[in-house]
Order: sequence, then structure tokens, then C-alpha cells
Amino acid sequence: MATIIIKYRKKPAKIAGYEALLKRLSIYHPKREVIEDLLKSANAGYGGEERLDQLMKYFDPDYPYLIIQDYSISSNIELQVDTILLTQSCVILLEVKNISGRLRFTINPSTLHQTTASGVERGLKSPLVQMEMAKWKFEKLVNSLDVALPIHAFLVIAYPNQIVEDSPPGSVIWSADEVMIRLQNFNMPPKILSIDELHKLGQQLLSLYSEFNPFPLAPKNNIAPNEISKGVFCPDCKSSKMNKIKRTWMCQSCRVTNPEAHHQAIQEWFMLMKPSITVAECKDFLELEFPSTVRRILKNPLYKKVGDNKTRKYYLDMQVDIHK
Repeated sequence: MATIIIKYRKKPAKIAGYEALLKRLSIYHPKREVIEDLLKSANAGYGGEERLDQLMKYFDPDYPYLIIQDYSISSNIELQVDTILLTQSCVILLEVKNISGRLRFTINPSTLHQTTASGVERGLKSPLVQMEMAKWKFEKLVNSLDVALPIHAFLVIAYPNQIVEDSPPGSVIWSADEVMIRLQNFNMPPKILSIDELHKLGQQLLSLYSEFNPFPLAPKNNIAPNEISKGVFCPDCKSSKMNKIKRTWMCQSCRVTNPEAHHQAIQEWFMLMKPSITVAECKDFLELEFPSTVRRILKNPLYKKVGDNKTRKYYLDMQVDIHK
């Protein structure tokens, strides 16, 4: 049976956002280390999820199934699940964690204690509690769809160098390397859904999907607009600014030219500052001289305009893919 994935995982948009934020923050900014840690955590999380995806590549159980990767709902009930396995008998949720070092779970209160290779210890939110919350929310979701499937949830440790030293009684934690075998041999309860009903459930879940929006990052991290560096940055050098010359942009350092470089800068505005932009804001952020130049740029189909001339704002078209 071929692997049936009805939604694939994409690189989290927040990774591009954190990279843009670091590019536009002073190297001496007091929040820089915090943002670097957030970027590192986001990359680690995505890396752990990708590893599970690779290990599940040859998943071939003797029961029909559908897989949804990276599922989220932002309205009514906020829900995020790394991987969902839908079957005729039950739903299995997999929450993947890539937290290096020695891991110790405690209760009363529920906390995850991480000890890094350098001996630094810190307390984190318990992934087991996060997993139970996701399970509870998903149960409410499927009940709202009049589907009476039992829900199982498992915590998955992405890499062997994550050493779980202690876990609460009754908790089940799998390594990513064993997930495929565990699921292949899973003791399935009696079938509840027909094949058609299984596929209908998959499509209903996809119709409710809404991508998690982490933006704008600057206000969410208490960074003031005047602390964000303006201008168009070179797509090659990354850290060098570009100057507007006739019909293109030229890097101040490597002299590369790119006539479309302003679009990346505007996308970074939406990721960092706010979901809308005016002609005046765009002129200031791109460090351009003439409003007419900005209006020509914002006529691009990438942007949707709302309002009349005096109150007009531009929004990034939601179809634009910023998972880079």
C-alpha cells in the first residue's frame, strides 16, 4: 500500500521571520540572543519533524490510513499537531520533540528539565501536557464532525542523543526510530468508519485547516519599529544593503543587481512590523525617494489594496508562499 499523505509539511514561516529579524537588528541589541534562541529552537523543531517524516517513508501497515503533516486550526479552537494518522479504527497524534541533552519529566507541577551537554539545566513546558491538550482539543474537533473515533497521542523523541532519564508513570514516549514499527504493529480497535468515511474525515479536516500565523514578530517580541533597520538587503550578501538605480537594485558590497529585490523587503515588513503597509510606510521602509516609485511596486499582484486613495493600505496576498 502506497503512503497516503493528504497534507505535506512545509518549512515553518517563522524561521524566515526570525532570520529577517536578526538581519535587521543591531548586533548589540539586547533581544538579539533571545531571537537567536527562538530561531535555533524553530530549526531544531522542524529538523526533528523532518527526521520522523523520513523514517516514515516506508510505512506500509496492513490497514488503510491517511497522514496529515503539520496540522493547525486558528479559529474557534487553537490546535497544532505535528503528525496525524487517520485510520478506520482510531486517530493517532504524534508530537515530535527535538530537545538535546538529558531530559527529566516531573509532575506537581508538570515540567521538563533539560540538562545540556555543557551541564546547563533549565526548565521547560512539559511536552506531555502539550500532547494531552492537543488530544483533548482534537477529540472536541472530531466530535463536532459527528465522528466517534478514539484518539491516541504519543510523544516522539527525534534523535538518540535525547536521553530520557525519568518520565511520569503511565506516560508513553517513543523514539523516532521505532515509530514506524510501533504503528505497523499497533493493536487497532474494531473498525468504525468505512473507507469512504475515512476519506471524508480527511477532507473535512483539511477544509478546517488554517496556517499558523506567528507574525508580526517585532511587536510580539517587544521590539520597537525604530529598532528595525530599514532598506533593501542583498539576497546574495544577506547583510549588505542595496541602492535603487535605474529599474533595478545594486548591492553596495558585491555589486550584484536584482530588479525584484524590493519584494523580499516588503515581505519582511509583513513578517516583522504589521499585516498592512501604506505607500508612505513602504517609501520609508525601502528608503525610496518618490511615492510614484512605491505605487508602481505595490501594483504587483503580490499585494492586495484595500480602501480609497486617502486610507489605502496594502496586504500580502495570502497565496504568497513565505516558507523559505
